[in-house]
Amino acid sequence: MPDTGSFQDDLREVVRLVQGGFADPVAGPISAAFVTAAVQNGDAARSLHDFFMARHEQAAEVVRRAVERGEVPADTDGADVIRMAVAPVYYRLFVTHEPVTERDAVRAADAAAAAARAGVVQCTGRRP
Repeated sequence: MPDTGSFQDDLREVVRLVQGGFADPVAGPISAAFVTAAVQNGDAARSLHDFFMARHEQAAEVVRRAVERGEVPADTDGADVIRMAVAPVYYRLFVTHEPVTERDAVRAADAAAAAARAGVVQCTGRRP
């Protein structure tokens, strides 16, 4: 996971990684096919869910570091911040079928960072 020393910059890099993965000419179509298959098949959906849960927890490290630096409240739900940051990418790709620009990725990350700093993304008790 990125470690720039800045929560906002780290989150931007996380979203750029997702954006770049789908833009990659080899990995992008494979990733898109997996997401599409999950809509049609329960086993694929469970596999995709497990994959995303692991990735969100892994990426939540950028939030844990931000908590340690005092950039976000201590009760911030890291995985939910990551979900909030990358959701616009998936929405554009799979719902509206729009391209995801650099500006879109930065704006999504910045919105999630602002929500986290404002205390909007608190742990709800379902995860530590």
